[in-house]
Amino acid sequence: MIDEYSFRIRRVVQWTMFVIAGSILGWGFTSPHYQPWFAGLGLGTTIGLISAVFTAWKVHKVGEVAIQHQGKKKQVSLGMPTRLALAVLATVITLQYSEIFHIATMVIGLMIPSIIALVDALLYNLLHSHTDEGGE
Repeated sequence: MIDEYSFRIRRVVQWTMFVIAGSILGWGFTSPHYQPWFAGLGLGTTIGLISAVFTAWKVHKVGEVAIQHQGKKKQVSLGMPTRLALAVLATVITLQYSEIFHIATMVIGLMIPSIIALVDALLYNLLHSHTDEGGE
């Protein structure tokens, strides 16, 4: 189960890195008019990736604590303040340097890792539900 979880996290990171690379290429090869759009997308996607990896790490830690402390109460957080602070940091950077970064694409970039994880999970479940039905 952990190997499958790690594999899925790695796959989300890889696809998100492709989006970041695409935004860097878009920034480098388009006219100056579109550069803030791609810069905002790259900034948002980078912060979103950091947030997604942090969330995956915290979920893994919560799972370990739940297994180790069965039946005992243990206070564990999923790191919501940290993820919120990362989003605020991206917003402050974008607003401070509004000539470099586009706010709307930064917000879209923040959501890209989550969208990739959702699509990955849907495709995984779709593909594995067909193989489970055929094998039984």
